[in-house]
Amino acid sequence: MKSEDLPQELARCLGCRAKPCEKACPLGVSPHDFIAAAKSGDYKAAAALIAERNPLPQTCGLVCPDRFCQKACIRARIDAALEIPCLQAEVIRKGGLPPLELPPAEDTGRPKKAAVIGGGPAGLGALHEFLRHGWHIDLYEKNASLGGAARLIPEYRLPRAVLDAEIARLVENDRVTLHLNTTVNDISTLVSGYDAVVAALGEPAPRRLGIRGEENTLPYTDFLSAPEYRKSRKAAVIGGGEVAMDCALTLKKQSCPQVEMFVRRRREDMRIMARDQAALDAHGIIVRALSSVTEIIPDGKGGYTLHAVTNRINDAGRAEAIPETACELAGYDMIIMALGSFFPPAEIPTAIATAGDMSGTCGTVVQALASGMDAARRQIAAFAVSKEEG
Repeated sequence: MKSEDLPQELARCLGCRAKPCEKACPLGVSPHDFIAAAKSGDYKAAAALIAERNPLPQTCGLVCPDRFCQKACIRARIDAALEIPCLQAEVIRKGGLPPLELPPAEDTGRPKKAAVIGGGPAGLGALHEFLRHGWHIDLYEKNASLGGAARLIPEYRLPRAVLDAEIARLVENDRVTLHLNTTVNDISTLVSGYDAVVAALGEPAPRRLGIRGEENTLPYTDFLSAPEYRKSRKAAVIGGGEVAMDCALTLKKQSCPQVEMFVRRRREDMRIMARDQAALDAHGIIVRALSSVTEIIPDGKGGYTLHAVTNRINDAGRAEAIPETACELAGYDMIIMALGSFFPPAEIPTAIATAGDMSGTCGTVVQALASGMDAARRQIAAFAVSKEEG
């Protein structure tokens, strides 16, 4: 959103008392309230209202989809819903990121201490909640920097300077001890040394199709973590969600002449926003909707031929292959598998609070933050009960 468009978009808010937008936000941020403050010209107060509930306020404004607060906006019944995530990002930009306010330390001897394993959005959400309750936190992260999957979001959608500043706000204080480049192999060993433990390890296992030749694909995590080293002249992206979109648009922004997306379901079923659909078209990306890749064959010259079928949506609402629609598509030099990822259920530790992608229910940054904060709250409550019992 351009700065000059902000007043006009703010003015469209109806200020409805029911606040459906707040109820739809996984973090309980109230667009009604921060918009009212921004309308009065107090962008600093508006930014503070957002950051009070959202540990990564501008990040979420920049990357949140339209299926939460924006979908609930009553203005849609008149003309079009307010672009609330964009408003949030611009309000933080204008009002500034408020300093993190820590509660006074308790004068009770040894401070309560938590271990948070994983420095992605879920881990940062847990850390924020522990800080709000006066705890000290050891944060363990296997990589050299914090941010987790948020660092895979391309720069054009999420500038690193924004993410870095918001993370620094959370961790640069005397109540957080960082352990970067540290892998915790046995989480159970930490339990005895802390009053609470939250594991937020992300999704280490990419989803696969189980087709012949799948070993020739490049995981989306590998591509998005260092796209500048992956050049292509004709690329295929398998998947129809946000990570697939990010891969396709990044390829185009790197001047890949031909990018094709293979989407199993209909184009309108893709879990991306209308403006993202428009961006795919504007960049000339071919979206092969209702198409499934069934086999990947190396051509012996450094390229690949894809075998694919056409799908239809059956009466049960599922995509199924239409008989005798198999075809061959040749000439690809890069195939990116972008179906998302998961945490193997058998590897999820027991008797430990888990959060974020480990729970299997978080597909967005805001959901991961909410999951981490909820896990921390549960641990705090359990600790309080244990102290009362003795």
